[in-house]
Amino acid sequence: MCLHDRMIGPRPPASSMPGQAAARRAHSLNHAVGFTLVELLVALAIFAIIAGFAYRGLDALLQSRVALEKESRKWRDTATFVGRIERDLSAVIDRNVVGESGTQLAAVSSMIESTGSGEGLALTRSGSPLQQNALAAPQRVAYRLRDGSIERLSWNGLDAAPREEPTAVAVLKSVSAFGLRFLDPNGEYQPTWGLPGNPDAKLPAAVEITLQLASGERIVRLVDLPSPR
Repeated sequence: MCLHDRMIGPRPPASSMPGQAAARRAHSLNHAVGFTLVELLVALAIFAIIAGFAYRGLDALLQSRVALEKESRKWRDTATFVGRIERDLSAVIDRNVVGESGTQLAAVSSMIESTGSGEGLALTRSGSPLQQNALAAPQRVAYRLRDGSIERLSWNGLDAAPREEPTAVAVLKSVSAFGLRFLDPNGEYQPTWGLPGNPDAKLPAAVEITLQLASGERIVRLVDLPSPR
């Protein structure tokens, strides 16, 4: 034995070194990759908490979207109704009509002569020159509040036939109050106008419309009427 061999000492068998190293690496990998039951439970709990927060956020977002769509639809319907009644008032003509009972009615009246009707707004308006049907002729229309909705009434002609019932169409829902005031030529507001038995009443200078929505909002509009010719 040479001096070099005595200094280094005996070598381990070459065949045993790679196997032991591989076993140690596999043992280390098993400990590094595996999860304990406690770790899995903690991970599931964290995931459940995050999922709960995400669901609550999504639910709040969907509820906000539904509420926004409902609010937008309410104001869109209100604007459509206000525009419609303003168009009818801007087309008023000073022409009296005959009611279904044969009574002479003023061109603008705060009383509607129809079965089941009462206070409201009745008026005679000119026809639409853009129409080729019955809408092209002058019309008698009215607005009334019934069962939380404002209805628009329309008759077939200016002078109603005996026992003729108008066609009623709901034009605005969820309304708690529908108020009217009439501005006379002296600049004073009157609660009523053109009642039956007073067919010679002139046109008011303007009509004030007050809407009280079921949700609590109050809308007031003043509509000027065309000057009589």
